[in-house]
Amino acid sequence: MQRRPEPEKQRPSTIGLREHKARTLDPARSLWDLIAVEMRRQIYVQSTSQARVSEYLDVSRSHVTRLVNGTRRLSPEHATALDAYWQLRGLLAHLVAHALARPDDDWMTSLAAYEARATRVRSWDMGAVPGLWQTPDYARTMFERGHAAGLLSDVDAALATRLERQAAVWGRADPPRVSAFISWVALSSPPGRDPQVMRDQLAYLLELSERPGASVRVVGQHMGWHIGHDGSCKLLTVGADMAFAEAAGTVGKLILDPDRVEHYARRMEQISDLAWNAEESRTAIQQAMRTYA
Repeated sequence: MQRRPEPEKQRPSTIGLREHKARTLDPARSLWDLIAVEMRRQIYVQSTSQARVSEYLDVSRSHVTRLVNGTRRLSPEHATALDAYWQLRGLLAHLVAHALARPDDDWMTSLAAYEARATRVRSWDMGAVPGLWQTPDYARTMFERGHAAGLLSDVDAALATRLERQAAVWGRADPPRVSAFISWVALSSPPGRDPQVMRDQLAYLLELSERPGASVRVVGQHMGWHIGHDGSCKLLTVGADMAFAEAAGTVGKLILDPDRVEHYARRMEQISDLAWNAEESRTAIQQAMRTYA
């Protein structure tokens, strides 16, 4: 007797699984990935959940899952809503706007967005005055040297971006606390042959350091080799801390992972321990100015 064939077992549908599958995000290279990581970070910092976010945005939970996994892009409308929900002062909307305008992705754009909304900015620089503290002439001279070395294609555009970043920080109604730790090397390394450019730059450093919430401290040559020689870096506080590490040329990397950020925070503390106090640093800058008379 012929056996009746058993009915084929129905397999679960795989439709839509691919879009839910998490992928490796690289916020150092992609603004959209940075937005996804920032959403994850804010969900943690705000002690909320994806479910609550979905309710607030009036979307499905899977929609939010795709947003934080980087398989769906945050819309400008939802970015604005989340900025209000988490009191981010336009951070996500700013990042989304730049991501839409710059399909090539640009880490400098995301750095500027965080700077513009940070409540605290701490930086360590080995060989030059920090970008937020530079005069236009000093910055242009630096960019011209970068252009001559093949590291920069458009000096005017780079200068415009630098001045926009400065205005977004120093021109705010509620400017952040800005602390700069600078190596003695930066004080003795003029960007070009015109001594007046360096003299004006040092004078501007002193001027900015007199603003409420701003400080400049110098690590002297007598300290020899120290942890700061590993490279320049920056710490930004936007709800929680994040780090920015500089590399050779014009390359940089934003760091959001808490463990790695903590590593840079400890480095900054060690550098702070080595630096002269504010008054001693002011004296060192004034002495350096005399060499460019």
